[in-house]
Amino acid sequence: MPYIDNKAWLLSGRIEKEEFISQFKPYVIDWIRNNEAEIFQILTDKKYSWKGESYLNSVNRRNVLEYAIKKSREANNNGVDLGTLNRITRWGFGRDFPLSDNEEALEITREVFGYVDKKDYVEAAKRLMQISGVAIARATKVIGLSDQVNLCVYDSRVGNALKDLKIDSKKLIKCPPDQGFKRNFDYASKNEWALNYERLIWVVEISREYFLSKGLKLKAADIEIALFMMGE
Repeated sequence: MPYIDNKAWLLSGRIEKEEFISQFKPYVIDWIRNNEAEIFQILTDKKYSWKGESYLNSVNRRNVLEYAIKKSREANNNGVDLGTLNRITRWGFGRDFPLSDNEEALEITREVFGYVDKKDYVEAAKRLMQISGVAIARATKVIGLSDQVNLCVYDSRVGNALKDLKIDSKKLIKCPPDQGFKRNFDYASKNEWALNYERLIWVVEISREYFLSKGLKLKAADIEIALFMMGE
């Protein structure tokens, strides 16, 4: 019977969170330790900037969008209206969300946030990516900005920052393509991108626990912001 590399096999499909942490947490901790100084410097020096804005304005814009998502969910039986989706994608991509019917947007996002509420981030991301024109970065802006304490955005800069986090030479988190194809991105199916998003959330959670042990209480968005800057 041929030898099977168990960790490499685990990377190929969906696994439970407990199994992921059991198998991969030591690799994540090693990566954090190797990059701890840079992450800490980015966060303490407030280096984050989006579209040339200051750190304060960049963070405030994210917070305003998070509030808008929460208010829309409260007003629309857990759905996010098209106007709010447009605000999110104008912030991220400079264009409107690729739907034109508000009722359709509400119906889909009710499904999405039903999954989010159950912490099923794979199905949440997959449901959004069923919309033509929505890839993983756009999908996770909607999901990640809804709860910046626990969730994050997954784009090419975040993926690029984690390119050296590998298990037996295989990336734990793949790098999505960016709009200009400037970075060394990976190829994956929509299902694989959704699986990688779930893994990213767990990597960020491990990172938060590590920094908390050092006396630094961070949100998931803080870790994401540091990765975003590292992956430029």
